[in-house]
Amino acid sequence: MRLPTRNQLPHALVLVALLALGLGGASARGAGTTTRAAVATSEDDAAPQWSPDGKHLAFSSRSSGHWQIYTVTSGGASKHELTHGSLDSIDLSWAPSGKQLGFSRVAGGQVISVGHVYSVSSTGSGLRRLSSGGGGYDEFFGYSPDGTSLAFDRISNGIGAIYTMNSSGSDLHRLTPSTGDDDYWGVWSPDGKKIAFDRTGASAFGDIWTMDADGSHQKRLTSSSADDFGSAWSPDNKRIAFQSNRTGSYEIYVMPSGGGAQKQLSTSPKGEEAGEPRWSPDGTKIVYQKQVKDHYEIFVVSASGGAEKQLTNVAYDNTDPSWSPDGKKIAFVSTRNGGADVFVMNADGSSQRKIS
Repeated sequence: MRLPTRNQLPHALVLVALLALGLGGASARGAGTTTRAAVATSEDDAAPQWSPDGKHLAFSSRSSGHWQIYTVTSGGASKHELTHGSLDSIDLSWAPSGKQLGFSRVAGGQVISVGHVYSVSSTGSGLRRLSSGGGGYDEFFGYSPDGTSLAFDRISNGIGAIYTMNSSGSDLHRLTPSTGDDDYWGVWSPDGKKIAFDRTGASAFGDIWTMDADGSHQKRLTSSSADDFGSAWSPDNKRIAFQSNRTGSYEIYVMPSGGGAQKQLSTSPKGEEAGEPRWSPDGTKIVYQKQVKDHYEIFVVSASGGAEKQLTNVAYDNTDPSWSPDGKKIAFVSTRNGGADVFVMNADGSSQRKIS
């Protein structure tokens, strides 16, 4: 889960930390809490991301007090720790080449005091700090589709601004914000021409915006008194999925990437919610996590709407879904074994197995 929490650990890491302590999970963007207890184990995993060739998964894991980045084969073999030390390594994303991973390294525990963008090779060599400057928290979002640039959010005094720079760390550009706004969660379009982002503040309350990759032509796509956030581009660049609490609880919506009609795809009982939409590689489906009473399960729905299908059903938290590049499998995090572990299942929900 890739949720900026303004100088706190991203939601996925907060969730598993709270679960490990038996305190329940934080809901999407502070919308509520669950109170389900979980048994602590020696390790918690979060945010699995498939390598571009689909052969490996990278994820953050905490086994010794700090979050570090690991890789493992998609079959669960050859687990390898890429980062070490007293800093937390989070917000990870693969470079399109599959040879590098970008991520944030942060200090301060649950309340982050400082953080910068780093990269490391997929073998764990060549650790390198890419962003500079003191104070604040640089939250890594991802590489451009051609791998030459990366986007991140620099949070200072609780206010975020979106930046880009070359993948080597040079040529820094500040793209936002406008005066009085807080901008975050920048996501590259698949063609690399635009960035979708979330804006709150003077000119918007939790709305989805887009801009050209150089920061020009900023355009507001949603305009409601609700909290709209968490953009996910369709593979063909034509649509954006997001989550909104405009009905009173957070649900999944989809709209044209240029703005227009916004269609609700998920429906939750009062007091429950859905979030973390992710498009299938062929653009026909969206996978997401959805609250079912006191825990979360993984669901999928057609991108054009229709019946929601529940893929997991184990009465423990199942979160952070991620499609394999060929669309045949889904990785996710589950607490069914006591801690939070990475699992992989077939796209229809069958053959669920722990790999971390």
